[in-house]
Amino acid sequence: MATARRPMGRGGSPAQGAATSGVEPLGRVRRSQLISTYGIGAIVDLEKGSFMPMGLEDWEAATRLPSLTIGEARLQAQLGVDHFRLPPIAEDLSGFPGRVDPSHSAPAIRFPEWHECPHCNRIGTEGNPFELGTDGAQLECKAHGRPVLTTPVRFVVACRKGHLEEFPWEWWAHRRRPDGVCDRPVLELKSRGKSASLADLYVHCKSCNASESLGDAFRPESMKGRSCHGVRPWLHDRQAGCDSQPQAIQRGASNAHFAVVASALSIPPVSDATFQLIEGNWITLSALPAEAVAPVLARLSETYGVPVEALQAALREKQKIEGLQTDLSDAGSRAEEYAALSQDRDDPIVGGIVPQFCNAVAEPPAALAPWFDLVGAVSRLREVRALAGFSRIEPYPVSAEKIQDAIRDGKVAALSKSHRNWLPAAEIRGEGLFLRFRADAIDAWLTANPAIHDRVAVLERRSAAIAADRGYQRDYTITARLLLVHSFAHALIRTISIDCGYSSSALRERLYISEPSGSRQAMNGVLVYTGSPDSEGSLGGLVRLAEPGQIERIVVRALRSARWCGSDPVCLETDPAQSGDRVSGAACHCCLLVPETACEKFNRELDRTMLVGTAESEAGPAWRGFFGTLED
Repeated sequence: MATARRPMGRGGSPAQGAATSGVEPLGRVRRSQLISTYGIGAIVDLEKGSFMPMGLEDWEAATRLPSLTIGEARLQAQLGVDHFRLPPIAEDLSGFPGRVDPSHSAPAIRFPEWHECPHCNRIGTEGNPFELGTDGAQLECKAHGRPVLTTPVRFVVACRKGHLEEFPWEWWAHRRRPDGVCDRPVLELKSRGKSASLADLYVHCKSCNASESLGDAFRPESMKGRSCHGVRPWLHDRQAGCDSQPQAIQRGASNAHFAVVASALSIPPVSDATFQLIEGNWITLSALPAEAVAPVLARLSETYGVPVEALQAALREKQKIEGLQTDLSDAGSRAEEYAALSQDRDDPIVGGIVPQFCNAVAEPPAALAPWFDLVGAVSRLREVRALAGFSRIEPYPVSAEKIQDAIRDGKVAALSKSHRNWLPAAEIRGEGLFLRFRADAIDAWLTANPAIHDRVAVLERRSAAIAADRGYQRDYTITARLLLVHSFAHALIRTISIDCGYSSSALRERLYISEPSGSRQAMNGVLVYTGSPDSEGSLGGLVRLAEPGQIERIVVRALRSARWCGSDPVCLETDPAQSGDRVSGAACHCCLLVPETACEKFNRELDRTMLVGTAESEAGPAWRGFFGTLED
């Protein structure tokens, strides 16, 4: 799909002629990228410069097509919206090569506006001194006899509430002057040529000869005394009264945008064909008086060959979800998915509508029976991922049902000026491999190795301290069960990637972990599934791994690989108290870490010793890993 910067006329309306002749696209990104990495509010480096996808108000016209509307009832109820919309697909205009219809493209705005000329090192904005190029997107410096394309500056200013603004170049260049101003600043960004460090860069004013190094631009105290202006470029506005301290960051740094993405698997009853029929006609059914519903269901029954009783049952389930009569918490949603993944399910095709979930479970081979009690082959799987907001500087972990509260509290940046009844989302269709641990085996292992609890407690205290420092509340605690299942999931993903040909970025984990509470039993399972909506999701490779011979080979190889790490003994002897923001024990790029897109927890809360155990040292006694000791 294309991202377009729409040509604008007076008052912000589309310029005349844009609809007929189209615009040149700024670049092309995948749909799934607009829900995560390149989502609303992110800074995206495209072919024609650095741009920012706009908010939902600007998406309205491009996403109104019925073909772009999708649903996932449980996730909609959690997020408080009526439906989801897929990002638009750009339409190439016939007769106008290389141009697209802006009304069917994702809108974007240039950010940062400050650019640098690579020839003369001048920095400035459109009109001062640079001019807009003939393509309507790039800026040019015309001080050299021929136009020279400029490049966006590397630095911007952000705050923890998600606001983002230009780096104060004029203020920075003159900050040591007594009056702190210059009547006619003419700035240039130069390097002393001694090194590649920031300290070697400096901004110089040709008018008054003031200059200032950028060496300490990223120190917290560098912006002390300056207040955040509450700028939201993606919404064309600013919020007054922001009390968050602004700080300079790199334009392309990973902390410039952390997408807050909520996701859910389509499982029974939502995944059934009859429920999909009700979902597709919900706008009509929800608007009808009670006495008019029966005739509509009768017509649907006749058209699709579905028993009226089945449609009535599906309607009741939809009404329960819409009426918030089911457990819509993240824990409750995961428990429902865990139960579905633990059962055989192969619903029939009804009226040409294919069910969205198909699963076959079996007992594990004898070699794995001491550790696992179930293996699932999910041959048909649908996941909906919705972009609900984002944060800057630090990721803000929040469950789906609390995202709106976090937006109101200013912890998460909003995607629109006012609440909309929809959110952008992507569909992921593919397959998966589900493994469920034996709960009694985990309990026996923890009882036999009490030293594990001390190690886990160190990570739990560190996690709680980080949450308190960053102002968010966790909805879970770090336990040995979590470290065990999560570490195994990463070891399995790495082995599948190496052994089976899947790229590790095409795989994704979905964790089902909880301690027993009241009538609710413990969850200790992991689903590894295709994490991208391309052809890799339809090859059947993960389902084939569920076969007894294959699953035994893959799990044993994953555990053997986990016994030794290229960074041992340093990795294995890592003190959890010194883990910092990683909140992990023995885990590094040589053994457990996977691409960020594959992990639900930002590559945190991992510990290889839970799998293979540890030797006795000065730090504490040895314990046996869940799958054995290092000497086994």
